[in-house]
Amino acid sequence: MELSSFMSAQVAQLQQTVQMSIMNQSLNMGVASSLQMLEQLPEQQKAAAHPHKGTRIDISV
Repeated sequence: MELSSFMSAQVAQLQQTVQMSIMNQSLNMGVASSLQMLEQLPEQQKAAAHPHKGTRIDISV
């Protein structure tokens, strides 16, 4: 195997490793920011509010 061919294969492998590392870091940053956004959301009520309760009055005579 020629030296230039061997070095070319190593460079290609190094590029792939760097790309995977960058993608991994990007994914980790995305997950961290998503978790931070979820933690900042206001606490939801435990019981869902009734859609009509307290807003309408039904008067029958």
